[in-house]
Amino acid sequence: MSIENFRQLADYNHWANKRLYAAALAMPEPQYRQRTGEFFGSLHGTLNHLLLTDRVWLKRLTGEGEHPPRLDAILFEDRHELARARMAEDARFRRVIGGYSAADLDEAVS
Repeated sequence: MSIENFRQLADYNHWANKRLYAAALAMPEPQYRQRTGEFFGSLHGTLNHLLLTDRVWLKRLTGEGEHPPRLDAILFEDRHELARARMAEDARFRRVIGGYSAADLDEAVS
C-alpha cells in the first residue's frame, strides 16, 4: 500500500464522518440518544467511542494528544461539541498522514 493510499483513506474517513455527523445532528434528540442495547448504549455513545479510539491510536502513533481513561468514556455530552471535536480530530489525522513519507511506512510502530 502506498502513502497515497493512506492519504486517500484519511480523506475518505473525513468525508464519511461529515456525512455521518450531518445525519446524526439532524435526528431528533430522543432518537439520537435512544438506548440500543448495543455495547455503547446509543448512537451518541458509539460516536463518542469512535472519536475516543481514534484519539488512542493517534496518541500511539504520534505520542501527542489526549488518551481517554476508559474505552466507554463519554468525551462530550453535547452532540454539537462532539461533532466539532470529530472534525478537529479528522483534521489532525489528515495532517499526521500528510506528513508521512513512503519510508515511514517501512518503520515498525510499537
